[in-house]
Amino acid sequence: MITPPLPPEALARYPGLEKLGRTTTRLHPRPGAVTATDSHVGGPLRWPADEPWPTCDVPHMVHEEVPIPAELATRMRTAERGRRQSHVLAEGELDLHQELAALVGPGFVGWGSRDGGPVVGYRYVPREHPAPNPMVALAQLRAEDVPDLPRPGGADLLQVLWCPFEHSEGPWGPTVKLRWRREAELTDLLAEPPRGEVGTDGYVPRPCRLHPEQVVEYPYPEELPENLQRLVDEDEDEEYVDTFMAPGWKVGGYANWSLTDLGPTPCPRCAGPTTLTLVIDSSERGTERWQPTRADGEPDDDSYEPTGVVVGRHGALRVFACLTCPDVPFLLDQQ
Repeated sequence: MITPPLPPEALARYPGLEKLGRTTTRLHPRPGAVTATDSHVGGPLRWPADEPWPTCDVPHMVHEEVPIPAELATRMRTAERGRRQSHVLAEGELDLHQELAALVGPGFVGWGSRDGGPVVGYRYVPREHPAPNPMVALAQLRAEDVPDLPRPGGADLLQVLWCPFEHSEGPWGPTVKLRWRREAELTDLLAEPPRGEVGTDGYVPRPCRLHPEQVVEYPYPEELPENLQRLVDEDEDEEYVDTFMAPGWKVGGYANWSLTDLGPTPCPRCAGPTTLTLVIDSSERGTERWQPTRADGEPDDDSYEPTGVVVGRHGALRVFACLTCPDVPFLLDQQ
């Protein structure tokens, strides 16, 4: 896969931006057969036979529906119609929401009905796994294939696993494990990993081959020097991001903070800086600037949602790792 080059006039609009360029490796996952010796999404891992397979014992969040009395549902709908007509919060509507939230209980997230059925309140509540739940293999990345993959302690292989349920610990979503390894040390391998329960289909990746491509991208607007921030403000932040920041699964580079604005990413152990290590994206979709072509020069039209992974509201999960601490602690951020 080949990303079209950045138009020269784009950099000319922002004097000095070129010096802030940083490489990132676009992974370009595409459905296909993979083996444990490949870099991939959703394939088998080179896992030592004598090492326990990671499991999750963090309570996962379960969606529940709580019946709402018809009288309260009628009052809620009346107040909602009044707000729609006046475009302001109807008198007493806030009190009604508080009454509804108290009825539904902790974890209340909303109310409604399905296909004209009874009105219910929605809530998410924590529930223990019946037993520690074996994690799903999400990705395996080899430094030989992925130029921007960090190599903490001389590691040349990163394995990423997660529990395919919603959790409230950290950002809402799956719990994640990272394993950094040296490929040369992997000899006696696990033949078949254990299988656990799956709570969310969007957390079970479709096996994908990777077509890594190293490109240059540039900082999110809030990370730019003030003079460049002013130039971006004169244009559109969205247009800048669409031009200078790569979408999709990638390793290294800069983080896109379009949803929440720039946030801190300190190491959870030493409070020092972390490095954007991996972006797990629901989609490869970007502007025409980032739409790759195949080796034959034709547009790659099958690139939008190759992995089947859906993070949050069709967003991205970013892994920030501390490359200073010996055990490589990390934190997660969802956009």
